[in-house]
Amino acid sequence: MVEQLKRILAEENPKQPYTDENLAQLLTLRRERVIELRMSLGIPDSRERLKAQLIAACIPLLKEDPDQSVRHLTTRLQQDGYTVSRYLVKIVRDEIIDGNLSTCAEREKLIVNSKAPFSATKQQPDKKRDHSTTASLQVPVKPLFEEGFDSIIGRDNGLLTQVNQAKAAMAYPPKGLSTLIIGPSGTGKTYLAEAMYRFGIQNSILNQDAPFIAFNCADYADNPQLLMSQLFGHVKGAFSGAGEDKKGLVETADGGILFLDEVHRLPNEGQELLFYLLDKGEFRRLGDSGSVRRVDVRVIAATTKPPESSLLLTFRRRMPMVITIPPLSERPLKERYTFLRHFFDEEMRKLNQRIVVKAEAVRILLTYQCPGNVGQMKGDIQVACAEGFLARMVQQSDEVSITPALLEKMKPDMNQIGSDAGKLSHYNRDIVFDPENIIDGSSHDGIDTFISEEPPTIYEMIQTALNEAVHLSANDEARMDAVKAQIDAHLRALQSRYVDIPNPSKENVWDSIVDAQTIAAVDHALTFIKPQFPRLDANIRSILAVHLDAVVKSLAVGSYLRNTELAQTAKNFPSEYAAAVLMIKQISNELNLSIPGEEAAIVAMYLKAYTSGKTGGRIRVIVLTHGQVGKAMADVANRMLDVNNAVGISMELDESVDSAFERVCNVVVSIDEGQGCILLVDMGSLVSFGQKITERTGIKVRCVARADTLMVLDALRRANLGEDYSIDALAQALEAGRSYGIHVPEGDFTGKPPVLITLCITGEGNARNIRNVLETSFPGIKGNIEMIELGLFDRSQFLNRINTIQKTRDITAIVGTINPDLPGIPFFSLEYVMTGHGTLALSNLLSQRTQLKVRLSDLVRPEITLCNPTATSKNEIIDLLTSKLAESGYVSGGFLLSVYKRENLGDTCLDVGIAIPHGDNSEVIKPGIAVAKLEHPLYWSAGLVADCVFLFAIDEQCADYIEIFYQRIRDKKWVEALKNANSEIEILGLMQ
Repeated sequence: MVEQLKRILAEENPKQPYTDENLAQLLTLRRERVIELRMSLGIPDSRERLKAQLIAACIPLLKEDPDQSVRHLTTRLQQDGYTVSRYLVKIVRDEIIDGNLSTCAEREKLIVNSKAPFSATKQQPDKKRDHSTTASLQVPVKPLFEEGFDSIIGRDNGLLTQVNQAKAAMAYPPKGLSTLIIGPSGTGKTYLAEAMYRFGIQNSILNQDAPFIAFNCADYADNPQLLMSQLFGHVKGAFSGAGEDKKGLVETADGGILFLDEVHRLPNEGQELLFYLLDKGEFRRLGDSGSVRRVDVRVIAATTKPPESSLLLTFRRRMPMVITIPPLSERPLKERYTFLRHFFDEEMRKLNQRIVVKAEAVRILLTYQCPGNVGQMKGDIQVACAEGFLARMVQQSDEVSITPALLEKMKPDMNQIGSDAGKLSHYNRDIVFDPENIIDGSSHDGIDTFISEEPPTIYEMIQTALNEAVHLSANDEARMDAVKAQIDAHLRALQSRYVDIPNPSKENVWDSIVDAQTIAAVDHALTFIKPQFPRLDANIRSILAVHLDAVVKSLAVGSYLRNTELAQTAKNFPSEYAAAVLMIKQISNELNLSIPGEEAAIVAMYLKAYTSGKTGGRIRVIVLTHGQVGKAMADVANRMLDVNNAVGISMELDESVDSAFERVCNVVVSIDEGQGCILLVDMGSLVSFGQKITERTGIKVRCVARADTLMVLDALRRANLGEDYSIDALAQALEAGRSYGIHVPEGDFTGKPPVLITLCITGEGNARNIRNVLETSFPGIKGNIEMIELGLFDRSQFLNRINTIQKTRDITAIVGTINPDLPGIPFFSLEYVMTGHGTLALSNLLSQRTQLKVRLSDLVRPEITLCNPTATSKNEIIDLLTSKLAESGYVSGGFLLSVYKRENLGDTCLDVGIAIPHGDNSEVIKPGIAVAKLEHPLYWSAGLVADCVFLFAIDEQCADYIEIFYQRIRDKKWVEALKNANSEIEILGLMQ
């Protein structure tokens, strides 16, 4: 649709540009949808496009007769083919006559030309005309300069939209748009802001001497008063130590750009003052009670955090242009390769020596995990070059060689390899950077410096250190070790400047998943055995914490299952087993809980796996889901366990099953290490992939459905046991641990009619009340399954009744106030069923064994359904639906933040106009889906607009409902009926 819009605009008559209504008719879209598409591309409306053409057309006409009337000028323009009103002509004429043309005309041309999707016909000056007219009519013909963005890698590909947004923000009349740049650390937010400044200077949007003031709010985040003083200045006596008046950065940036990095570190008071500055162009210095000061300053802010969770709504509303910079992992492989060449080219210039990057090293740099993004990649390459230079000096080589050995700490990103496996072969060659081959002083790729070049102090330091170490030893290895000891700290500092990934976030995630007491108990136990296992991998801490936390939870609800397949571990690993027995005993004492002795066998296997340094293959873990959730779960699990085993695969909504199957087969073949693959899927319909992939590839694949993040974590820690843990045992363990609460036997049905027992210790009368509750809570249960009320006051009589019933019927489950402990028959306490989680667990069981159907109406309830709500933005509708869920007891306080965190991972809007935001299931009290059918479409993300929003507050027991939802939205008639619904009742009717 975007390409079609570009094509139409490229072919439009510039004298009669299409209105949004015209475009809507041509594209068969709603007008609101056209506006969203146009704005996302940075394209002005028809009036602004026409105005730019009119300026060029009016200049020669006004040169002939500057005093002609607006009516006469309008008539001449209409005769020339323009569809134009006198009102618009008057605006254009006045701007020209008043002398504002040199700024306004160029800005309007800039908007037209910077949008890139279409080209407009430019009015050429008539060479025969007399150019000796008044100065106000002399407009220098000036080409559109692009140099401000020429140095940005990906400006014509991965960052095309972002660059167009940046141009539009700078060029928008009369004073541009305040801009918020969002992106992880190291993605180039500061560089984009600098490019916008250069663009403004080169195109006369800003004066040549306009300042660019950059300020990192994090530098003073611990001292809000000093931070505010830095920004807004202060008067003498404003606070202790304020001995004189001081100008702030806002005043210093007057006439130019103020760039605020890490703006989320600005306190609320500062955001409010900044909001006032953006709104009125006015501010006061701290402590100043006099008149306000006025400045003309453009504000560009940057943040690594979701703005909805860290910035005030009033402040966000004053930042109309929001530019999102993607992480390096989402940039095309070609761009990553260009970055690689560019940074090596920089180092070659510093060294003025030949650098050879080996093919395998190129592959590593193209596929390794780089959480610090472009900044980290630059730092990593600098460190590799420094170490390569050191090796060259010691070995007296004539070139710096970058080998895989220098990059051994870089861990491959399996998602990157999986998605770009076919393209990597194009880069399977050595790269040579030779200072003798520089042409005209430009780099290989014609790219200007992306990050400001630094003096080659690191190389000088290495040379000096080597010279000083010559007398120490004649042995090359000893000399190198001596030098490395001196420069290691400098190299680490070099890397840390480009990698800003806070470690505490990982620990915070663990704290939210694993009980703090369990973590502490594991830490103490590991300290106790550390002397016996000095080479124990640090990752075992999180591995054991997750495992034992699952054991503790399963013991608490009585669902613990023994794994007899591990019985031989004690004989195979006697020292590890002895240590594990001591650990289990110590942890049991600390937690005041009796952990079964067989857990020592599993702990022993972990000790063996994380100390043996074995090179055998692992069981590989693949997460396959509809949408981007699988990739996110795999990434989170890899980072939390500090491994690279999980690979996430996304199945698009409109993708065929055959296509997805082929892609999964290719990934299995490319990553298998000889132990097979475990395939975790989100819906039961994909379970059949396992056996089919095995038949196709010969690689053993087992499939487990209803995957969530905890299951992926569990699979990863068990998969690390390699050949000591079979893929069948892994699949069995994951199936058994899928739910903590109710263990439902999966044996074959006898074919007898199903029956549901309601039970109360006081007698059948209260059991009948339980039945009434179930019939009310489960619409459709009545008539689809027989229900029998029993009392447990006389246990022998109760057992006789059960035996009689089982002769002619299958007892599906017992729901009641006390557990009768009957083998093979699931029990649901009434309290558990009423929590919501239990409701779904019982619904799933009944749908398997009866004609009771799972319906969306089980989760879409009247209190969380809205028709035509008053919301004008994505954030407002998310806030509104979350508040409805919270008010009705569906979610806890942290749910909203988890939704915004999920939004930051990628698009949640489908191309059918339905958005499906969702949050962390740990914040779900009882499952539900809040629905809003919107009166007008809302812009959701680049190129996507939502007509309806489904906010999912669900857990792992809701897989069947998700599958029903996806079936529904594939039905075009159902989707159209939903979009045309005029009341909550109509919406609820569609959920039946």
